[in-house]
Amino acid sequence: MALDEIKNNEAIELVNKYLADQDNDKALSTVNKLLDRDPSSDQAWLYLGIVNRRIGKLDIAIKCFETATELNSTLVEAWGLLTITFLDKGKLEKAEEIMKAAAELNPNDEKIQFYRDNLIRVYKKFGPFF
Repeated sequence: MALDEIKNNEAIELVNKYLADQDNDKALSTVNKLLDRDPSSDQAWLYLGIVNRRIGKLDIAIKCFETATELNSTLVEAWGLLTITFLDKGKLEKAEEIMKAAAELNPNDEKIQFYRDNLIRVYKKFGPFF
């Protein structure tokens, strides 16, 4: 494993810890440093989206989740959070488009297919759950 990859993995673990501790400032700082070092890290874009979602910056979160899915179309969490964030903004039609695109790009991924079939339905019935 290359040194840069090890450093990136360590940074991702640190971001996870900060997110678990609800320390959004440290998570944001760490993930931004990671993206400065490696702007092609799909995981970093995912976590940047999560942090921005937590602090109420939904439009920035959407851009981050979109970047993550562009870098890695199999990143299930990014597809799910992108969908939920659109739902939070009241954009049901866009959320449905996102899940359709995710399912088409990942026709054999059972989790994405499950999300496609259930995520929006559950959100509409029970409301926000993140």
